[in-house]
Amino acid sequence: MALRAKETASPPALWLWFAITFLWGTVFFATSVVTLSLAAFWLEQGFFSPSWNGIYTAYGIYFVVLMVIALSAMMVKNRMDPDGEKQTKRQQDVVAGKREVVFVSLASSIVTSFFFTVLTAIVFAVSSVSLIDMTIDLKVPVVLVAAVMNIVAGLSASLLVGLVIFVLKKVM
Repeated sequence: MALRAKETASPPALWLWFAITFLWGTVFFATSVVTLSLAAFWLEQGFFSPSWNGIYTAYGIYFVVLMVIALSAMMVKNRMDPDGEKQTKRQQDVVAGKREVVFVSLASSIVTSFFFTVLTAIVFAVSSVSLIDMTIDLKVPVVLVAAVMNIVAGLSASLLVGLVIFVLKKVM
């Protein structure tokens, strides 16, 4: 059974926007916590070693931010491609093998990895000041190094997803 792209566009449902944003946002939150800790340790600048309670509380704030990002991305996409023509063309190109074969959007993985690390750092900084009793001292070099390190996680996740899709195409 060969995969085929739709002939006409149907916009993704709201739940799909939330689900994808929640999935990738959660992955990048976890990898960002690790890379921020490693970067602070390696650079010997600042301090980042939140407790599990601090991580859960920060994630609660982060989750709300993720939902705002999902809604915003959906609105921007609908404004830029209201009829879904670009989306349909992209889906057809991917299925035809004209676009990403193994990676799921290399450029998006890089930008998203970097952005979500910075977002995680901001959420921890804000929550440590106002909501959680924890000591966080994130210097700009620590956040930037962690963000670059997190690109490896983003590329790895993208490659993994791409390989799964590649294998599924071969099996189906």
